[in-house]
Amino acid sequence: MDEQQKGPKFLQAIPGILASNISIFIFIFLFIYLVIFGLIGLFVSQLAPTAEAQLVLGNYTNVTSALGAAIAAGASTQHLSQVRKLHHKHEELKSLIEGLHTKVDKMGKTEKN
Repeated sequence: MDEQQKGPKFLQAIPGILASNISIFIFIFLFIYLVIFGLIGLFVSQLAPTAEAQLVLGNYTNVTSALGAAIAAGASTQHLSQVRKLHHKHEELKSLIEGLHTKVDKMGKTEKN
């Protein structure tokens, strides 16, 4: 296991939890309640969410958005690190293969003589 993949299991589980069906349902519900009902509430006051509900659920939405952005940034940073390692290994392998071809060519030339 790579050092970057070590860590508390609950931190590794967060991306999966945020991408689960229930989380997506909650986010859609929050969007509908805060935005759609908020817009409808401009015209029909009985359907308008209370200011307290908008404040609490709006803060929840902001926090989850920030958390999702942080997870995405962390995942892309980790991915970039892995890609760099892969490119380094590729260059190393490429130089080894070139050295092998050079040795094989030398062997072929000595056998012909």
